[in-house]
This record gives sequence, structure tokens and C-alpha cells, in this order.
Amino acid sequence: MPRYCFTDDEDNTICRFYPMGKAPKKFKLGDTVFRRDIRAEHINVRHTPGTWPLESDAAGVHPDQIKEAYEHSVKVGIPTQFTPDGRAIFTGKKHRKNYCRAIGLHDRNGGYSDP
Repeated sequence: MPRYCFTDDEDNTICRFYPMGKAPKKFKLGDTVFRRDIRAEHINVRHTPGTWPLESDAAGVHPDQIKEAYEHSVKVGIPTQFTPDGRAIFTGKKHRKNYCRAIGLHDRNGGYSDP
């Protein structure tokens, strides 16, 4: 169940758990009225800025082959970095698409613009 936070006029905050979409906009606790505070709900939540850079296991190589794979990517004109454990690091959709095409990798679960 999601956590919902409520704040009163004196900036006291209470967080409670309610089923999705069932939280009240305000409630009374004793003589104090608490109103929903969406800002307080998002404090201390880990921010996920997006997909990129993407580390791919499928396009990765064995750690012993990282140097060779990097040199090959430079040779075909799509420089691609690798993590120490061999995962390919893609900086964007176009980079991923071009690199995967260059090495002959096809994503069967991808969308129209994916390799």
C-alpha cells in the first residue's frame, strides 16, 4: 500500500498507509485538521533520472574481452565503453541501436526504433 502524508497548520506531518486512491484529502485528529501534503510524500524518495546511460548484459562481453570489444567498436565507428564486469554502456537509443546492429544483436522485445 502507498504511503500518504498529511500536514497540519503548524507543519506537523503524519504519514499513513491507505489502499491506492483511497486516501482522504484531509482528516481530523482531535482538534487538529491534517491536509494531504504531496511534497512530504516525495521527500527521501530515490530519484531515477531515466534509462540512460544503460548498462547492457546482453551486449556485454567477458571481462577478458573488454579491450578487444572496445577496439572493435571504435573500428566500426561506434565507440562503446564497458563496465569492469563486461557490460556495454549505451549513452542513448541511437548509440544502442547502432552498436547492436554493428555486432549483429537483435532485440526481440524491443519497440519499433530498437535494434
